[in-house]
Amino acid sequence: MPISIETELVPCSQQEFASIAYNVMGEIFSIHKTMGRLFDEKVYKNALTARLDAAQSEVPIHVTFGDFKKTYFLDLLIAKGGIFELKTVNLLNARHRSQLLNDLLLTGLQHGKLVNLRTECVEHEFVNTNLTHADRIKFDVDCSAWNETEGLGHSEKALISDILKDWGTGLDITLYQDAIHHFCNAHEGCVTVRLNGKNISNQTVNQCTPQTALVVTTFEKLSEQYQKNLFRFINSTVLNTIQWINISANTLTYKTIK
Repeated sequence: MPISIETELVPCSQQEFASIAYNVMGEIFSIHKTMGRLFDEKVYKNALTARLDAAQSEVPIHVTFGDFKKTYFLDLLIAKGGIFELKTVNLLNARHRSQLLNDLLLTGLQHGKLVNLRTECVEHEFVNTNLTHADRIKFDVDCSAWNETEGLGHSEKALISDILKDWGTGLDITLYQDAIHHFCNAHEGCVTVRLNGKNISNQTVNQCTPQTALVVTTFEKLSEQYQKNLFRFINSTVLNTIQWINISANTLTYKTIK
């Protein structure tokens, strides 16, 4: 299986999850009141796990394709069907919500809760999704502005499409980046930056070859401004090609910037 979880999962309805969340939040409020807001995330996680018999922490999720493997960990799994993501940050943001959504999509569960214990009052919000794996493997492929290069030829392009048909869209961008870099033999390198014909510095980029960079994004709508900046980037370096791969919910797009 391309995605495997090291525990049994029992999907729950929204009403069932609301009941689980009510009980869990009661314990979280009690812990927060007793211990305050200054501990690390792992301390609160251990405290909550000790109080709840139905809690499992750091549950591994393995995502594989061919010889590529990446492992994620569920912060807290309650009653085999409720995912809770604990944070100790100044303010919850979109990145934290995306992280929990990634966990939901990987497990096939629909309901989770994001909790921040660093603030004076516990910050918490529900994160839900109705997307299924079947929904996420229905996507179009646009390669109308793509040209084959070393590192991203027809075979690599077909393999990336196969990965998306296996895992689906909507997952963590670093998962896609790591897998694509792996199969395209991309590595982190430095390129020379030029201004007015003079070398002014070096810039770290992911490269298939010394002259070809690889960029992976997950914009829901292709950004013309971002494309303009890719042209500015390539015109200010010794690169001659940027292979841009964008993965949105409904479209996998390949673009070659020269």
